[in-house]
This record gives sequence, structure tokens and C-alpha cells, in this order.
Amino acid sequence: MMFGLNGKTCVMLATVAALAGCACAAPAAKPAAGSRTVLQHVVYPAGYEVNVIRIILPANANSPHHAHPGLESGYVARGSVTIAIDGQPEHVLHAGDTFETPAGAPHIVKNGPQETEIVSTYITELGKPLTQVLAQ
Repeated sequence: MMFGLNGKTCVMLATVAALAGCACAAPAAKPAAGSRTVLQHVVYPAGYEVNVIRIILPANANSPHHAHPGLESGYVARGSVTIAIDGQPEHVLHAGDTFETPAGAPHIVKNGPQETEIVSTYITELGKPLTQVLAQ
């Protein structure tokens, strides 16, 4: 797992870099607390897809224990969260921090006392769910 704190580490993924040339949308209104907004969805011929999703976590919210079938690369736009990946120390992330969650890594996200906004890019095989909730 890689964590780039305060922009010190930059992870270059050719697939994600290709998204930079895609059409831009007008700024959206502030999403509701507890929401997930798909910002972009691209299907690639090789059987993979990329989803860029804005996640709004309400204050003091915790995600269920879950995993993603593909890579998640994220950016904390505002607020702060703690990411607890099974078998690893917890990591506290603040606005401006980036993170990677490896494919299949079970984890929990714990939000702090204020609403937090994360923008995550998921690279998965076409047709697989973005998130799988796991039994505790």
C-alpha cells in the first residue's frame, strides 16, 4: 500500500493519466452528506473500466468492512479520515493527502467530527462491483 502525504508522492497510472484529456463538466453543486457521485465512467476495450467518484462522508460516519476488486486511488479534498486496512496500522489522512487501496484489501474508513469529501478513482474489470461489503 502506498500513501502520498500532502502531495509528496505522485503515483502515475497510464490509465488514469489518459483521463486528463477527457471532456470537462461544469462545476456541480455541493453534494448531499452521505452521497457518492460518479464523476466519470470510462470503459476500455481490454475489459477494464475506470470510475471517478466523489464520496461525501457525514461527520463521525464509519464505512462497513469492505474491499474493492480493483485498485482505488484517492484524494482527500476536505476533512480527514482514518483508513484501517486489515493487518496494517491505521493511517490518518487530511485534506490534500492521497492514498492507494490495493485490490481486494479488506478495510474500514472512519470519518472524523466533520463532513469529509474524497475523490477516488477505481480501476476494475468490466462488470465487477466497485465495493464488496464483508462480514465482520
